[in-house]
Amino acid sequence: MAAGTLYTYPENWRAFKAQIAAQYSGARLKVVSTSPAFTFGQTNRSPAFLSNFPLGKVPAYQGDDGFCLFESNAIAHFLSNDALRGSTPQDSAKVLQWVSFADSEIIPPASAWVFPTLGIMQFNKQYRFPEELTMSFMSCNLITGMFQRLDKLRKNAFASAILFGANNDSCISGIWVFRGQELAFTLSEDWQIDYESYTWRKLDVNSEECKTMVKEYLTWEGEFKHVGKPFNQGKIFK
Repeated sequence: MAAGTLYTYPENWRAFKAQIAAQYSGARLKVVSTSPAFTFGQTNRSPAFLSNFPLGKVPAYQGDDGFCLFESNAIAHFLSNDALRGSTPQDSAKVLQWVSFADSEIIPPASAWVFPTLGIMQFNKQYRFPEELTMSFMSCNLITGMFQRLDKLRKNAFASAILFGANNDSCISGIWVFRGQELAFTLSEDWQIDYESYTWRKLDVNSEECKTMVKEYLTWEGEFKHVGKPFNQGKIFK
């Protein structure tokens, strides 16, 4: 039976997946979410943490035997039993099907429909960051939702979007590369839902600023002087 430690920040709903799975399966799970044992934005950026979890993402699981996992669905799957993950290949596929469905079809709309009623995010189509968001995971969901709505643009664009900061003090910034010289979002109404919520600036590809920013956004490492907040996590659109 699995036994280990789950690193996360307080009230992280993604970490609840692992906790629920452990309660059903009987796996022994210690949750570390508060200082001094764990401080989000500091502990998960330390060399010791990054040696086990190179992306610095939470929730992150480390078994008593040293086995390490990140990504909430993978952790929940590992901590589950056959009744939860499926005892046959067919059942396992069905479980994966609905987990994927929830991530792609339920969570993004919930960002706009449910969380405003909880006070996590204001109901406002033209949201601006970070004033109208309080939880960093909501910012991550907005990035994911935008990427999903831009799915048909993947052959003609590439982006690295990064969430900076932590709860109550986060912002989103990214670099986009398009085929052509203008923003592609205006070419389709389906692509215009999110882009007006951000400020866009064309970079000079020959400038040192551009070269530095591209390097930082592709490696997710650097000073990010134009942001002024620590790296939290990033997502790639391709």
